[in-house]
Amino acid sequence: MSYYIGIDGGGTKTDFILCNEAGKILAGRRYGSASHKQIGVRGVVELLRGGIRGLLEEAGIADAVKTRGDAPFYGCFGMPMYGEFPEYDRQIEADIKRELAFYHIRVVNDAQAGWAGSLGMQPGINVVAGTGSIGFGVNEEGKTAKAGGWSEFFSDEGSCNWIGRRTVEYFAKEADERLPKGALYYLVRAHLQLTRDMEIIEKIEEEYAPSRDKMASLQLILKEAALAGDVAASYLYEEAAEELSLIVGGVYRQLFDERTCLVSCSGGLFLAGDCILVPFQKKLAEYPVTLIPPRLDPARGALLLASSFGDGKLTAEILEKTENRIKSEVKICI
Repeated sequence: MSYYIGIDGGGTKTDFILCNEAGKILAGRRYGSASHKQIGVRGVVELLRGGIRGLLEEAGIADAVKTRGDAPFYGCFGMPMYGEFPEYDRQIEADIKRELAFYHIRVVNDAQAGWAGSLGMQPGINVVAGTGSIGFGVNEEGKTAKAGGWSEFFSDEGSCNWIGRRTVEYFAKEADERLPKGALYYLVRAHLQLTRDMEIIEKIEEEYAPSRDKMASLQLILKEAALAGDVAASYLYEEAAEELSLIVGGVYRQLFDERTCLVSCSGGLFLAGDCILVPFQKKLAEYPVTLIPPRLDPARGALLLASSFGDGKLTAEILEKTENRIKSEVKICI
C-alpha cells in the first residue's frame, strides 16, 4: 500500500493531507505560514517535519513507519514563492532531501498544486484569488506558464488583500463625498467600530496593514455591501474581475495560441459567489475558454502531484469517488 502526502503551503496557512492509494483520507492538519520570508528556511523544514509527524500520529501509523518502513511514501509540497528565490529554493530542497528523504517530497510552486486540484491534472488554467492572486496553466504539450503574483506591493491584483485595500479606499471616498454614501460606508464604520471617520487611519495602519490576512478579511464587508446594493462595491468586484481575467489572458497567450481550454478558479474571493463570478465570466468571454468549478482543493492537488512524481496509482477520479463518502476536516494546529 502506497501513501501520499499533499502539502498546500501559503503565507498564512498550510494544509497537510495524508491518503492511501485507494484515495482514503487518513489525516489532515492545518498549520501556519510556510513562507521562508516569515519563518526562515529552517522554519519551513521544521514545519514540514512537524506536519508530517502529526499526520502519521493522527492516522495511527507512526509506530509502524518507525519499525517497518516498507510502505512507500510520496509527497508534494506546494511552496509559496517557489521559483522566485533560487538560493532559498536550493537550501530548502537540499534540507528536505537530507532530512526527510524517506517521504520522497518534491517541491513545486503552490500555484501548481492549485492547478492540479482544480483541473484534476488536465490541461487548462487555474486562477487563484485568495490572500494573493496568481494564474498557472499547463497545455496539452506539458508546457507551463504563470501570470500575476509578482508582489503584494505592486501586484496581487484582484486578490482579497487587494480588494481589502480598495474597500478602505472606497470608504474614504464615500466618507468625504467624492462618491455617494452607500452601504459600504456604514458597514465599514460598524465593522471597525468607528465613532469618527478619521479613526480608520489608525485602525488600518496599526491593526490591518501589518497583516495581509487581516487586510484580506475586509473583502467580506465588500460582499455584504454589494448585496445591499452599494454601487461602488459592485463596481469594485467588476474591477477585480477585470484584473483576474487579465491574469487568465496572460497565461492563455503563453500556452494555448487561440485554442480552446478550460479555466477553473480557487481562493477565498470566489466565496463571494455571483458578486465576483458573474462579472468574471463576462470578462472571460473575450477568450475561447470555458469556466468550470474546481474539482479538488490545492492540498488534494498536491496529493495528485505526489502520485505523478511517484508510482502514479492515485488519480483525480479515485479521489473524487472517495470524497463522496469521506468528509475530512483538517485539524487546526499551532
